[in-house]
Amino acid sequence: MSHMCCLFLRLLAVGGLTLVTVALSGAPAQAATDITDKVRANENVVLAGDAVITLGDGEEIVYGGVFSGVGTLRVSGRGKLVLTADSDFQIPESRRRQRIEILGSPGHPYATVRDPDPPAVTVEAGATLQYGDGAGSTGRVGHYPYDYPNFAWNALNHHVDGTLVVAVHGALYHPGILSGSGVLNQPRFIWDGVELAGDHPFSGTVVNGTGVHVSRREYLTSLPNLAKLVNCGSFMVDTPHDHDTVLGFDIFSREWGNDVNFYGAPDGSRVIMAGVYSWSDQGSEADPSLSNPDLNYQVVPKNINKRGVNIQGAVVQWGDGTHNRFFLPGTRETIYINLYTRRARGHLIFDYNGPVTLGAPISGGRYHDTMDAVALGDVTIAGTPGNDVTFADQQNYDGVTTIESGATLRLGTGSPGQDSWLITSTAGAKIVDDGALVVNNAEKAIELSGISGAGSFEQAGPASVTFAGDTTYSGPTTVSGGALVLAGGSLASSTSVQLSTPDATLDVSAAGDQTVQNLGGVAGSRLRLGPNTLTVASTDDTTYAGGVGGAGGLVKTGRAALTYSGTSTAEGPWAVTGGTLALSQAELAGDLAVDRSLRVTGATAVGGNLTLGKESTLRIGTGAELRVAGDVALSGGTLKVRHKDGADLPRELAVVTSGGEITGTFAGLDEGARLDIGGTSYQISYADGQVLLSVPTPASGPTADAAPEDAPGSPAPRTGDGSVAALVLAALVLAVLAVGALVVVVLRRRRRSMTPRHAHR
Repeated sequence: MSHMCCLFLRLLAVGGLTLVTVALSGAPAQAATDITDKVRANENVVLAGDAVITLGDGEEIVYGGVFSGVGTLRVSGRGKLVLTADSDFQIPESRRRQRIEILGSPGHPYATVRDPDPPAVTVEAGATLQYGDGAGSTGRVGHYPYDYPNFAWNALNHHVDGTLVVAVHGALYHPGILSGSGVLNQPRFIWDGVELAGDHPFSGTVVNGTGVHVSRREYLTSLPNLAKLVNCGSFMVDTPHDHDTVLGFDIFSREWGNDVNFYGAPDGSRVIMAGVYSWSDQGSEADPSLSNPDLNYQVVPKNINKRGVNIQGAVVQWGDGTHNRFFLPGTRETIYINLYTRRARGHLIFDYNGPVTLGAPISGGRYHDTMDAVALGDVTIAGTPGNDVTFADQQNYDGVTTIESGATLRLGTGSPGQDSWLITSTAGAKIVDDGALVVNNAEKAIELSGISGAGSFEQAGPASVTFAGDTTYSGPTTVSGGALVLAGGSLASSTSVQLSTPDATLDVSAAGDQTVQNLGGVAGSRLRLGPNTLTVASTDDTTYAGGVGGAGGLVKTGRAALTYSGTSTAEGPWAVTGGTLALSQAELAGDLAVDRSLRVTGATAVGGNLTLGKESTLRIGTGAELRVAGDVALSGGTLKVRHKDGADLPRELAVVTSGGEITGTFAGLDEGARLDIGGTSYQISYADGQVLLSVPTPASGPTADAAPEDAPGSPAPRTGDGSVAALVLAALVLAVLAVGALVVVVLRRRRRSMTPRHAHR
């Protein structure tokens, strides 16, 4: 196609028209010049266009000359070319289009490349190009036309389908923009290493023998297609100010002691690692893998699977919220995590959409000696739905643990040897719980304090948890195993407390007066009181069926009902100052004072005295009985007897049975007063230690009068006939009385059968 045609197409593009991209060129491409012999002869080469070096199978050429001029360099074949002197050339001007663009805020600039040039150096599949001999020579290929402070940006881009080895001592090497699908290899013990600045489409493997750097204050790095990084040295990751660096590839450890070092901007910019940092025990250097994922957790000979990370003032995020492949699988024997403050506090964020487990401490020592010092930094469990993180070892950082809404943090797995705990002794050691915090330790009893937020807490493991102070979280509290102990802490702000299993215990015996909201629990659970008073504030109806023990008492407040069906051996008094206390076949050892509502169903026992205040209401079922060992004081409260429709009514209802004295009466129910229950009239009595309701005995008929005296002039009765007459008269009287009683019974039954059912109620 003519030059005029190319110019026309460029004008169209400038004019804003969208064109279908096609391969165009100015003049017919010229064949690359073969410079193999000159390279073998160690001659300097001035490029005048595209050049190719073809290596024989297994051939190795050590080249001490230099390349200069204008052109490109291609290495092909099955051999190896080693350069020991630095070369500097340019690609043809017609192919130059890339530009450096400065981004970032004022005072915090960073560079990136727009419209990268085509490759200046190509390493074809099967060929190896090496810069430097590893013994002190340089041998770099680069051209540095950009005036950018603190960083030398190489304008000569590389395309690698074979292998590019950077064995240059004394300086960091930047290969420009890297493309291809081969291997970039930075060998062992060759400092300073390689810098991968820019957006690299490279889809091959990077082998880091000593040091590979990505992102810095001065530049941004992206490697969206990188297959994997093989780490035998130190992989160093930073990020520009106010910008995240996201790396999604997997990292494979191949040498003992390799690590990943995270730096970062103090403004909160993140380094996001979305892959997995795993050991490798098989495969080639360019294609490593792990035969069994469990080997990440097992100690192997010479600890060659030991690897770690150093977070040095950076904000580092593991996971991008789209999977739950944990970044650093292992235990303290196979991994380490060091968290430091450099320019800013270190910060580690976990962001997954499923369960993951951290099996090692987050600490602050140096490299493998991680537990020699406390880490200076913070940890966050991101609020991605499904993010469920378990810490399975001691955590040794001094800062804030944040659990965002929707996330879960678990301390301990519930198995021996996998318990976890947090530092609570430093001023900055706090827990912001807006999600769910679960402690599931099998052996290690731990202490927590400084818990705030709107989230929940669950004590799930057999080992106890003690709240030492400053617990203000407002979500629900669940004890599903072991004991939750309050020492200096409080549960007053928690929306509810539920003892959900028979072996669950809430122990407030070492605390002062305490308040819990909406107490609930199953049979077998336990509430331990000290000499203090526990206030149960009920905003929702709840049921507690467990035991209560200790020297203290319990106060029921709130508008809703607390149903208690357990046995309380607590010595202190119980009181109802708000709402309803419903006793269902319950036993209380101490006194009970009711100023609001008491509901009794089933046989219920009070071991002390019972006081029913003036504003109280006693609701009791017709099949229930309240037995009080001590005295009963009635101050004019309300009595309501509940009767189930259709059930037979007994002739007597013992509402309260007292082992002492009963003083006072219910409102409107003085001694002998009548009370209608289900259409049956009962009479109340407070005598003989009982509040008794009974159906009165039917009234007897009139007693027969004596016979009248004889009227004057009447014949005197015969003596013998007088006895017979008396007997006949008595028989007649008895007959009349029997007929009268029968008529009364028939009429009463008829009236009751004609009464509508709603009238009974």
